[in-house]
Amino acid sequence: MASHRWILWMVSGWMGLGLLPGLSAADPSADGVVRAMVERLRSLPERHQGRAHVCRRLAVIETLEADGSVSERKTKEYRVAMTNGVETVRLLRVDDREPPASDARAEERRDREARERYGRSGSIRKRRGVEVIDESLIRRFDYTWVGFEVIAGRTNHVLSFAARAAEPGRGQSQGFADRLLSQLEGRLWVDAEEHELARVEARLGRSFDVLAGVVGSVQRMTMLIERFRLPDGRWVDGRFHTALEGRKFLSALRMRLQVDQDRYETAAPGPG
Repeated sequence: MASHRWILWMVSGWMGLGLLPGLSAADPSADGVVRAMVERLRSLPERHQGRAHVCRRLAVIETLEADGSVSERKTKEYRVAMTNGVETVRLLRVDDREPPASDARAEERRDREARERYGRSGSIRKRRGVEVIDESLIRRFDYTWVGFEVIAGRTNHVLSFAARAAEPGRGQSQGFADRLLSQLEGRLWVDAEEHELARVEARLGRSFDVLAGVVGSVQRMTMLIERFRLPDGRWVDGRFHTALEGRKFLSALRMRLQVDQDRYETAAPGPG
């Protein structure tokens, strides 16, 4: 089930960062909302200092048949600790059983390698809690202000977004996650008072092949991200759900990934 890992890491920047669509001069309202969100993100390192919490992360990975029935299911439970904006993850259980020591070590190694791989270069990066603020990522999306909507008693700006056309020279040479990002469209909800991302609903605008279709293709994908505000004012990740249909080599690929975080508790800050 290693095929789910690229999804987890592709959105690791959004869980705690939020999706950053691009600026649109044609819609100053949308422009103002995103600028306020970016400024909020830039203050994250300072606001995270001296703060710590722990929570539970429950990941459910399912492989589906053509009729939608589940052919394979795996659950993983983690303990997540966030200190001074830096996240560490420890595997607790696999399919409701304590994992072998070798599995736990392997999970830690893969988590570390992924953080190192996706945390290279760029401007401001601190894997994983405080994420990258990348102007090139911002410019990859266009968006429009849609209106207001109340979530959990708080007013939110609703923005629609769509990926811009690929830049010259960024076609087939793009990596898988990069190409998938270039096809995303949907809506996001930004808290009107604190400019925090509260919700993202995204889908694949059109299918695409991987290595000219030799490795496979992605035909459909939907994604839901939800964040919420704790009583002490912290915004945290709550839910990431995605479903994907495509092909891997000669076999059909249908999978569903659900990641939920709960049981948040304040902890004593450790060294940053």
